[in-house]
Amino acid sequence: MSIVNKASFEDIGKFIFLNEEPQQADLILIPGAPIEELAYHGAELYNKGFAPLILSTGKYYFKYKDLYEEFQVFTGSGENALGQETEAEFIQKLMMENGVPKDSIILEKESMNTFENAVNARKCIEEDLKDKNIKHIILCCQAFHARRALMTFQSELRDIKITVCPVVTRDISIDTWMDTEKGYNLVLGELSKCGEYFKGSRMYGLK
Repeated sequence: MSIVNKASFEDIGKFIFLNEEPQQADLILIPGAPIEELAYHGAELYNKGFAPLILSTGKYYFKYKDLYEEFQVFTGSGENALGQETEAEFIQKLMMENGVPKDSIILEKESMNTFENAVNARKCIEEDLKDKNIKHIILCCQAFHARRALMTFQSELRDIKITVCPVVTRDISIDTWMDTEKGYNLVLGELSKCGEYFKGSRMYGLK
């Protein structure tokens, strides 16, 4: 693909595809999406001992009527999301199949977008995990979603350190996103959403 002003687009990629080395933390947090790679990466981080707990979030994306419809759109298949009803449970099932004990996984099953993921995760940390004294989380998200996920969770978890450890999904990485129209549009959509999420009084007024 021939792109005018390619250097600027490469800078966009560096901004969007934030990637940090995992560090010892109190919690691994997975924003909801019916993506197998998220579960496998979360399980890998857990099994390597980077955190003792995992918070799996998500109901299904608000534009769909249930997880099954969302899953079929994401995968292009007729599968039924492993028989689970929410994104959080879908990820939980796969992580358990990859060695994560059920009692190490906390579920948040109501959020339907990234902002709700963050709001409900904060409530869970403040209420259900209050005795765990969560001070540092690993954000296990999709690679193209890393910057927006970090910005959104930072707006809610303002006193918690966040290390972003994403995983490449849908074959869209910092090295490949300009290779296809699909990847190009998705990443520029993420850039636009970084502005849309945070412009106006909803975020500007946060102290």
